[in-house]
Amino acid sequence: ETSLCEHCKPKQQEIFTRNLKTVNELEDGYAQLWTQCQRCQGSLHQDVLCTSRDCPIFYRRKKVQKDLNEAQTALSRFDDSW
Repeated sequence: ETSLCEHCKPKQQEIFTRNLKTVNELEDGYAQLWTQCQRCQGSLHQDVLCTSRDCPIFYRRKKVQKDLNEAQTALSRFDDSW
C-alpha cells in the first residue's frame, strides 16, 4: 500500500514531515503519561502495571498509545526513495 495518491505525491516531503512531527509529539506525550503512571505506582524503573478504571491518566495514556501506533503505521508506509 502506498502512502499517497497521485494528487498528493508532489507534497510528499511536506506530508511526511507533518506525520513525523505528529509521531514525535505523541511519543513525547506518551512518555510524560508513562512517567506519571510510574510515579503513581512508586517506581521509575519498572513497567507500568496499572489497570485502574478510575484513573483519568490511564485512559489518556491508552488513547495516546493507540494514536501513536496509528501514526507510526501511517509513517511507515512512506518509502524513502524521494
